[in-house]
Amino acid sequence: MKKIALSMTLLLSLLLFTNCEKDTTEESSETIATEQQITEDITAIIDKALEQQPRVEKTFGPVQTVDFVDISRYTGRWFELANFPSFFSQNCSCTTADYEIIPEGLSVFNNCTSTITGEFSSVNGKALVVDSDTNAKLEVFFGPVPGDYWIIDLVGFDNNEPYDFAVVSGPSRESLFILSRTQKITTIKQTKALFKIFVNLIIQGYDLRKLQVTPQNNACVYP
Repeated sequence: MKKIALSMTLLLSLLLFTNCEKDTTEESSETIATEQQITEDITAIIDKALEQQPRVEKTFGPVQTVDFVDISRYTGRWFELANFPSFFSQNCSCTTADYEIIPEGLSVFNNCTSTITGEFSSVNGKALVVDSDTNAKLEVFFGPVPGDYWIIDLVGFDNNEPYDFAVVSGPSRESLFILSRTQKITTIKQTKALFKIFVNLIIQGYDLRKLQVTPQNNACVYP
């Protein structure tokens, strides 16, 4: 089933971007493009993925995680691009998550800027791996009660570098976080990767219409 879904994702991605990318043999064609060519509007990419929904075979079985997570490539700073709204993400912009390896697992530092007061709102926690075979299922603690932290999609453009995109959810599909190493989508390669992520989420039974884009812009100040 995973192979079929992956093949479908790749086919849909190819069809979508054939007209906007004539030649990617040179690195400059991946990195130098106008906003019209590779829109920075995350909502537009979500809409493109939703257009594929009638053609996508969905599964409403258990949420599937990635096969393996190299924790060393997961550490560092992530920028939140979008999420399923929750009480702790209300009025948040410029949201980031920082991870470092500690003896117990990972340290977690989440930060956002209040859209009301303009002040930082931060929380420290830790994440413990509960599935050592894949490292894809963790429990995150910001207090005495843990929360599920399942890594259900990962994109890495270079196997020797940190991952570029990550998608975090849980077994109930009630939470969803789209994370990126950059605060903006500025290349065709990133746009294509994000589109594939959204199509994969549709395949896994997520309703992309619930996604809320997290404001990330040049006015953001990060700790």
